[in-house]
Amino acid sequence: MKVKDQEIVRRFHSDPDKFRLALLCGPNATRCQALVDELVAPMAKTAERVDLSISDLNDNPARLNDEANSASLFGDKRYIVLRLNSGEAIRAAAAIENLLDSESKGDPVFIVAAGMADKTALAKRLAAAPDAVIATCYETTIGEAAAAISGMARAEGLSMSRDIALSIAGLTSNDMVLAKIEIEKITLYLDASPDQPQKVDAGILALLGAENDEEDLGLLYNAALSGEAAKLSAELATVKMIGFSEIGLIRLMLSHLNKLADLRAKADKGARMDTLMRSVFFKDKDNIARQLGIWSASNIARLIERILSLEVALKSSGQPNGVLVEQELLTIVRKAARSR
Repeated sequence: MKVKDQEIVRRFHSDPDKFRLALLCGPNATRCQALVDELVAPMAKTAERVDLSISDLNDNPARLNDEANSASLFGDKRYIVLRLNSGEAIRAAAAIENLLDSESKGDPVFIVAAGMADKTALAKRLAAAPDAVIATCYETTIGEAAAAISGMARAEGLSMSRDIALSIAGLTSNDMVLAKIEIEKITLYLDASPDQPQKVDAGILALLGAENDEEDLGLLYNAALSGEAAKLSAELATVKMIGFSEIGLIRLMLSHLNKLADLRAKADKGARMDTLMRSVFFKDKDNIARQLGIWSASNIARLIERILSLEVALKSSGQPNGVLVEQELLTIVRKAARSR
């Protein structure tokens, strides 16, 4: 069954026993991941989660179906999350087909396949399957983002003009996950609720807006990706004093890495650097150019997989989130420094 991205969570939750597989594809990687997080949320508190990647399926196409039909160690409900980076869906097609052909339904499987087009043979097979659901996540326009932000704000008891919603959309690059974090921040600051609505004005947005946060977090991941160890250490010391959103950092870094991957692919096909830089925001040009000289396409793909795995660890590890993020950034900066 093929549905729109804004419908997939409602469709799945309305009859979860109907579906054995849900797949999110398309160019908007953060939207794909956010929707999978919403899909698994009811199970996450009580069921066992099993994470897989393409490396788990390369030599064993039956692994996905085997995991879906394996009993939990304690007999609990399980669910499987499979993350596929750009281009990996083709390599995973046999494993997914094997799951769909299985006579035993097993535990639900959720697949994040950012970059996969919805016109492929695999996508068409999923759309035709009665026990599978697929949705495509397109890049969000600023108008669509502003409308969604206004809706999120109303649900939290915030009253804001369209201009304010447009400003939040711009500050968060139309990323609904980051926009939701901003709405939650403003809600807490104003002590708003549906029963006690509060108005959001430009002054509050200037005080709490994402622009400074985004710049601060950008300094962190750009220092790491550029191999600048001393700069990264200084920035980590600064943000430790004021705190930062670890999930916000992950979302921004994933967006940056997906942009870097796209540019790396074009460069490998012979595109000139000056041509590539035309699509890059002027503040990011130096960082992007430096990082394209450090990271290969395969290493960027592995980085994306590591950052997605970091998000899972943040939700399941007993360690403080800041420690896990710092460890990953330090690992990245050492790798980048060796490749400079």
